[in-house]
Amino acid sequence: MSAHWQVFQLLQLARYDEVPLTNVPLFAEEQFRACLLGFLPGQELPAHAHAHEHEVFDVLQGQGTMYLDGTAIELKAGDAVFAPAGVQHGFKNTGGDRWLVRATIHQRTYARQAICRAIAKRFGRAGR
Repeated sequence: MSAHWQVFQLLQLARYDEVPLTNVPLFAEEQFRACLLGFLPGQELPAHAHAHEHEVFDVLQGQGTMYLDGTAIELKAGDAVFAPAGVQHGFKNTGGDRWLVRATIHQRTYARQAICRAIAKRFGRAGR
């Protein structure tokens, strides 16, 4: 685990490629991580779910449609969405400009994982 804080220039880090999804990792600490999702007009990420991850999506720039359990929600810069583990979610840039979304993800921790992490931390092997 890093021992210091970080500042990110999100608009400068953003990438938009001609692939279905551009994912720019920001950080990963234990069971907590974040990334940028950059969508060109018309790009989409099909609906999917994560059984063990809670996610928060913050729209930083542009507008688009997010699908939550089959319901279409129009989002714009300044909007945020919480998707608990198990919720089907997908994205489509339905606007005419680039759409930038930050995903912040927390993976559920189970007893076995917590014990293994505590042992690794105790013996100086955390993050290996």
